This record gives sequence, structure tokens and C-alpha cells, in this order.
Amino acid sequence: MEGLTVRMQRCGSFDLAVGDVTWRVVHEVSFNPKPWVVVAMDSKGRHGLYESFGTIDEALVSMISVSGAGDASSRFRVVLPCGQSFLRPGKVRAESVISTLGWTHTKRYIGYMVLSLPEGATNMEARERFRRNITIGSARIGEMTCVERADGLSHWCADILLDRDGFVRWDEFQQDAAKAFSPMRGDMLENYDFVPRIPTVPNAAVVIGFPEDRIRRPAA
Repeated sequence: MEGLTVRMQRCGSFDLAVGDVTWRVVHEVSFNPKPWVVVAMDSKGRHGLYESFGTIDEALVSMISVSGAGDASSRFRVVLPCGQSFLRPGKVRAESVISTLGWTHTKRYIGYMVLSLPEGATNMEARERFRRNITIGSARIGEMTCVERADGLSHWCADILLDRDGFVRWDEFQQDAAKAFSPMRGDMLENYDFVPRIPTVPNAAVVIGFPEDRIRRPAA
């Protein structure tokens, strides 16, 4: 049943429409070590929770089965937001295929805020000033350091942490992070980092191991 299509969403879910029910595989950290959860939502917004799994592949196969769209042996296609897609089941884990196709699953964005204070400012004073400059409710201060004290000023830099559970393209991350931090009142450096939800790095072995003819790329 290769006509089955599961769509990966930027928000971090994998969606399958069956009749008036939307089935989803979502990541729920409280379910560790099996954080990939199969849920269903009907047209009235009612939810049903099914099993949780340790990998995306296990959860996707279960979703196909419990939804009635297929069974454990059914072949289906996972379509990414960019239009690229790949077939399941497969020997290479979905997490690695997704990474090889240029996407990563993040759990946190990291921005860097800087400010200058009088030379004798303390860590507590600097932290309070950073806190006042944070205008995103879900953001918080991470590590903070005084970079330099000179000419009557102290110069500080702090990690600003913003939870961000979802998928983003590697080559679009800096732009996406800049947009996410744009409401911030303080001065931000123009480069950002992230903490991956799944520490998977694309490499040549993964590319070779996944047959090219099983990847469908969008038309030019």
C-alpha cells in the first residue's frame, strides 16, 4: 500500500488523515525512554492516546496499524515539509534519513545576549539586567559570563534559552532562530545555536546505506 502518505510537520509531529480522524505521532519527553506517542484527534477535537515507542519508525508502523490504514507490513511514504519523501519500512532509521535530507529535530534554541554595565557590576546585577531585557515569556537565562572589565565598564554575555520542539532545515536554522528571538529587547549576537532533540548527524555512511531510488524529491 504505497499510496499511504504520512506528513512530517515543522511543529514536530507526523500526521496521517484517515476519514475524519487525524492520527499523529508526537514527541512527548515525559514518556522517556519511549517518547514517540501515537495519538488520534477526531473532527470534534477529541483526543485518544495509544502506545508510546522508542523510535519514530516503531511509532509510525503502529499508527498505520491502529488507524486501520494498513498493517505492520504496509509500505508508506513519509513526506517532509520541503516536498522530499522516503519510503517506510526501511533498514536505515527514519531519524537518520530525515537528518540526511537536511532536517534536524530541535528541543531548544540558544541565542546570545550582550550588555555593558559599570565596571564594578556583580553577577547578580548583570543577571537582573539580562532578566529585564528578556521579553519572551518562555525564554530563560542560561550560562552568563563577564567577558571584560575595562575603561570603567564591564561587558557581559549570556546564553538565552528558548524551548523549540520541532523540525527545521539545517540551512534555514539561523533565519528561523533570528525570527524566534526577534521580540527580544536586549542586544542579540547575530548567530545562534540549538540543542538537538535527537543527536543524529548526517554522514556519508548514512547516504550510502539509504538507496537513492527510495527518495522522492520535489519537481524543480
